[in-house]
Amino acid sequence: MATTTHDEFEDKFHHVALRHERSWVFIAVAMISVLFIAAVYLVVHDYGLVAKTTHFYANPDTPATLADFQGTGIKQTGPSSYSVYEMGRAWSWTPGTGTPITLPVGSHVTFYVTSGDVLHGFEVQGTSINLTAIPGVVGHVSYTFDKPGTYYIICNEYCGAGHQAMIGKIVITGAKQS
Repeated sequence: MATTTHDEFEDKFHHVALRHERSWVFIAVAMISVLFIAAVYLVVHDYGLVAKTTHFYANPDTPATLADFQGTGIKQTGPSSYSVYEMGRAWSWTPGTGTPITLPVGSHVTFYVTSGDVLHGFEVQGTSINLTAIPGVVGHVSYTFDKPGTYYIICNEYCGAGHQAMIGKIVITGAKQS
């Protein structure tokens, strides 16, 4: 009879312990989930690390024919704000590779980026600018250049045999324009 009471006690003890363990596991998983969702929200909304897409085109060649991507691709939109229409093509950035993009210090620049052939990675070294150039999709990202100097545009997405030479320049001059 002593073994029966011991078994009943063991069963009751394990039943209560199992219920408590499940409660604590649920609380821990809920806390981790809330922290993960909060972190994702902060990265997306507060830091602005997710690039926005301006247009999707059914024909991937369409952005290359738009007037904005023709000519120099640089348009002044305000006293110290600019729009730069950047086209990635095997293996250059237009504008940027042949002729550097030259802007004054303090310029607020919105880059509109697309590709004319394959995927390219548009990254401006020394800044937080980094997005993927996709054929038929125009993405945009904004940045204010507060320091003068030369910033290099690189392709950080392998795009073929000449990928390593796909480098452009942005030259920020020391003269502040108003």
